[in-house]
Amino acid sequence: MFIVAVDVGGTFADFIVCDEGGCAATAKIPSSIENPLQPIIRGLNELAEQFNIPLEEFLAQTEKFTHGTTVGINALLQGQGAKTALITTEGFRDALELRRSRLNEQWDFSVSLPSVLVPRHLRIGLRERMDYRGVSVKPVDRTQIPMLAEFLRQEEVEAVAVCLLFACRNPKHEVEFKEHLQELLPNVFVTLSSELSSQLGEYERTSTTVLNARLSPILGNYLQDLRAHLRAKGLRVPISIAQNNGGLTDLTQAGRRAVNTLFSGPAGGVKGGWILAREQGLSDLVVGDMGGTSFDVSLIRQGMMELTPQAEIAGYPVQLPMLNIHTVGAGGGSIAWLDKGGMLKVGPQSAGAKPGPACYELGGQEPTITDAALIMGLIDDRSFLGGRMVLNKELAYASIEKNIAKPLGLSVPEAAYAIYQVALSLMADAVYLMTVKKGYDPRSFALAAVGGALPLFATALAKGVGIRQVVVPELAPVFCAQGLFHSNFQFEGLRNLYEVLGEVPFLSWSKAMLELRFQADEELSRLGVGEDQREYRWSADLKYPDQHHEINIPVRGIVSDPEIWPQLAKEFHEAHERLYGYCQPEKSLVLVNLRLVAQEKERLPQSAMDPRIEESFINANSIAGENNTALPTSIEMKMVYLHGGFRKVEVFHWKDLRNGMDLRGPALIKKEYTTILLEENCQAKLDEAKNLIINIGKDRH
Repeated sequence: MFIVAVDVGGTFADFIVCDEGGCAATAKIPSSIENPLQPIIRGLNELAEQFNIPLEEFLAQTEKFTHGTTVGINALLQGQGAKTALITTEGFRDALELRRSRLNEQWDFSVSLPSVLVPRHLRIGLRERMDYRGVSVKPVDRTQIPMLAEFLRQEEVEAVAVCLLFACRNPKHEVEFKEHLQELLPNVFVTLSSELSSQLGEYERTSTTVLNARLSPILGNYLQDLRAHLRAKGLRVPISIAQNNGGLTDLTQAGRRAVNTLFSGPAGGVKGGWILAREQGLSDLVVGDMGGTSFDVSLIRQGMMELTPQAEIAGYPVQLPMLNIHTVGAGGGSIAWLDKGGMLKVGPQSAGAKPGPACYELGGQEPTITDAALIMGLIDDRSFLGGRMVLNKELAYASIEKNIAKPLGLSVPEAAYAIYQVALSLMADAVYLMTVKKGYDPRSFALAAVGGALPLFATALAKGVGIRQVVVPELAPVFCAQGLFHSNFQFEGLRNLYEVLGEVPFLSWSKAMLELRFQADEELSRLGVGEDQREYRWSADLKYPDQHHEINIPVRGIVSDPEIWPQLAKEFHEAHERLYGYCQPEKSLVLVNLRLVAQEKERLPQSAMDPRIEESFINANSIAGENNTALPTSIEMKMVYLHGGFRKVEVFHWKDLRNGMDLRGPALIKKEYTTILLEENCQAKLDEAKNLIINIGKDRH
């Protein structure tokens, strides 16, 4: 029997499969925005061929199929989506356009804002009112609903987002409106803010609901097509879809809540990083994932994945908990260009898989990071994608010469190296944003270099930010798919309380707790997770009375015991001191939200972490097989442009490496779907799990 994980990114689709014996096979296929099903079928065919069986037999023997998708985020970035109307409380229809008064560039009033996703004539006020306590002040005017439905029918609206004032405290009016509207418009997709988020924040909640309404019909249609195609090819098991929080859900739920899948693929990378940290005994790990479109960075901090209560995607707030991932436009297909002042820039525009970089010979005219790496000698023209694609070096040379080198008065290799350095600086800034700006010292972290492109930059990036150790996993090129392998079903729920901590009525606390537990158990039962396979994590969002933002504090002990409140207060003050440099223990605290994460129990490899060992890095001298100090045979010497000139470096192949073999930079290590660059003063060894451990030395200059 097989377990299959498929991660479809913006440029490549990654595949990994394991059989009963633990044998893994991988594939990497260019993705297609126009026809996202095509690369999935191609990749599955390739996996079946590696096991020497037909696709139908391969799928019939598959017992678990997990999928990370970019269909939702691609539709958002391309301005696609269902024609959507927004129903709000009367008098509040412009909240979506008014946004918040905050600007990302507070001194630049010329910065363009993202377009309003629902035009004003499709934003309609409903006569009803709920007060801030969740008490109905004015009931829903049912006589308005038939007229409203007729207007939506005439406008050929495909989806309706409903976000009523204070529905986060009491969803009764939203639920009532949806029931009546769907009787009149049964074929229109309707989503409620209370189904997605119970947090305060009218604009953020409205934005989240509108995004879900626009994107869910598109994702739902894609998932139904995927299920039909794979069933026709022999798949018999349900398809599980990755969510922003690193957990899984089924096709039904994913099709109704597309906004939960916007970071579906990158979340697999964070999950994979968490597994890697456990295996290697690393408490702090920077997970850097560079594919064809972007560079994603996330943290494993004190052995835990970092979550954020909300995020901003393409300029739109999403008020849902998700793994904390920072993305910059620095992938292999990111385009190099000159601004009006003649300054070299890289990204965020990407050439994608088609037309792709100039060297792909698919019509791309603009130079990319991949073109620069080819000119520098970092990648081969005949071994790209495991030899499945031949790159045209002449086209890469011509593109860089025309667009970058000549305007800047540089040679083509100098221009290629400049592109490499600008991309490197973008990555370093992203790592600093996730570490230094949060008060973390990057020198205490190791770096997991994953994705098809980051191993070319990893040692230079580590040197630049002060990281002393890099781990390149054996399956680095398909790492997000590998992370999906270990993901499990997960439910997240929230109840808004907004009471002074210690003065919360026990009835309110118990009611919120019981409702969340019931909702979680109902969802996990629907997903087929048995009662003995469930685990629960409670937490509370707390803040000082005059603050806008909360800090999430884990609830330790018995949730129903009010005696936990002093402990929550103590941990909040400690967290506030750590994050902001001060605390005010004399102040009362506001309990804003109670949260529950319920999930299928983790099936994890044994952690290598020993609490008695303070040093979190792997000692290069303690890697298994240290006595095997023989060097692998280099397969060639190659001219590579580094630090201002071409120089000869040895080239090794990953398959020739053995435990304990000591490699020193500068060198290149070729692997199917990726190449690792060892900079000067770097030492690399392979560990027992076939991960490459690179220790970063100090430069002499």
